[in-house]
Amino acid sequence: MAPWTGVVLALREPESEPLGSRLSTYLHPLAGRPLAWHPVHALASLAPAPARVLVAGGHDLVPELFADVPGEVRLTDSLADALAAAEGRVLVLDGAAPLATPALAPLLESDGDALLEGSDGETVAAWLGPEGLARLVNPSGDLRLLREALPGAPVLRDTDAFAVHTREGLARASSTIRDRLVRRLMEGGVTFLLPEAVMVDVDVLIGRDTIVYPWCVLEGKTTIGEETVIGPCCRIDSCWIGSGVELKGFNYLSHTSIRNRAILEPYVRRGFDE
Repeated sequence: MAPWTGVVLALREPESEPLGSRLSTYLHPLAGRPLAWHPVHALASLAPAPARVLVAGGHDLVPELFADVPGEVRLTDSLADALAAAEGRVLVLDGAAPLATPALAPLLESDGDALLEGSDGETVAAWLGPEGLARLVNPSGDLRLLREALPGAPVLRDTDAFAVHTREGLARASSTIRDRLVRRLMEGGVTFLLPEAVMVDVDVLIGRDTIVYPWCVLEGKTTIGEETVIGPCCRIDSCWIGSGVELKGFNYLSHTSIRNRAILEPYVRRGFDE
């Protein structure tokens, strides 16, 4: 396959969004990462990998947010700058659409221009050659306009993907990402007694045969060993928890380590906040 470039659109101003926030949509936290990290990581993780991923606009975004994303990630001031730095065909993704990952790979298989429509009917991604890129000329990078500009382009649909515009959408994205992360951990041998009643961040690692009780919050770069029991209502933030550990419940652990086979009684607090 010829070289291609990923472009993430992060062009919306905070005041233009109905989130009611002074914080840019792209910076709102989602599973332990800024929302924009998810579409950038999705593009960079595709196979074959892009020559680079360009983030167009990027209000208040800084390169450090994407330091662990594979390959080259570059921030540009505008869509025009991003397209000028692009190489080959371009896969454009809305920077507020964090759930499109499974549907992006089929776009790369299209020989011509192709669009990806989310669950709400909004276009969230586009696979474009020279003809399609010539029609992506609006400064806002509004992908919805491509439906009329490219009437013959095939439209793929993803029932999970959508662009976050509201607090309700942010909560819906958080729930879906949580379900995906929990499913991946369960496939690796972790038991969640009530999967829908936990919160898990992207960077959490859990060993096999560990049991997680309901109402737990596992945050940050947390690692939990094998055959450990995380009792109900525990909050664990950026910790190393050994194997064979038992947390009896209602424990708050932050930036600390718990040795192998340790037992913590209910309501014990360990560590410190940063």
